[in-house]
Amino acid sequence: MERLILFDIDGTLTRTENGYLPFNEAIFQTFAIAGDIRTVVPDGNTDPLIVKDIFAKAKIQIEIGADRWQRFTANLRASYRQHVERGETTVRALPGAAELLKALLVNQAFSASVVTGNFEATAEVKLEAAGLALYLSRGAYASDSEHRPDLPGIAKRRWQQLARRLIEPERCVIVGDTPNDLAAARKNHMKCLLVGTGRYPVEELLYWQPDACLADLSDTKAALTTLANL
Repeated sequence: MERLILFDIDGTLTRTENGYLPFNEAIFQTFAIAGDIRTVVPDGNTDPLIVKDIFAKAKIQIEIGADRWQRFTANLRASYRQHVERGETTVRALPGAAELLKALLVNQAFSASVVTGNFEATAEVKLEAAGLALYLSRGAYASDSEHRPDLPGIAKRRWQQLARRLIEPERCVIVGDTPNDLAAARKNHMKCLLVGTGRYPVEELLYWQPDACLADLSDTKAALTTLANL
């Protein structure tokens, strides 16, 4: 039976170096405040909540409406593109990510999409820079909801509309690198594969009891077998 694989991006499929440069620049351009993403732990969080955490850490009280979020999203996308083009920020695919996505693309037993805390506009830039955009259908993003547990259901509905068929939550697998990915999976009655390619080592991820855990995605055959058995 078909499985829908929903990939996190940062720390799971890609690694970004100097990503604080465009993020901090977009904060200043939008809010005229010198916020710094390096003052918080962004892993497993969504972009809007990261911004709120930055302001809370700096003891800055600010109301952010929909218009301001739209400006921040536009500024962040433009800033990311500029920094990537200049080589100041780099986004690369993690070992095995491209090979696994290619294998899933030609295997009729799987479909691949994304569930990410990035805004959709930023996710596009990162996946394009890492050479992974062509292998993933449109999923769910922080621009859909700042609450990560909302996103798997949104991604599932979008896939169903595109595929014109239904899929049970139990046939969906979230692949991520943080306990927040697992929590989102459990909230939506989905399976979860965690990989130790982000902030959390495998030993710590195993403590949270995901359905499966791998050190990384470098062994394509092992990753496919793991996903098929969930």
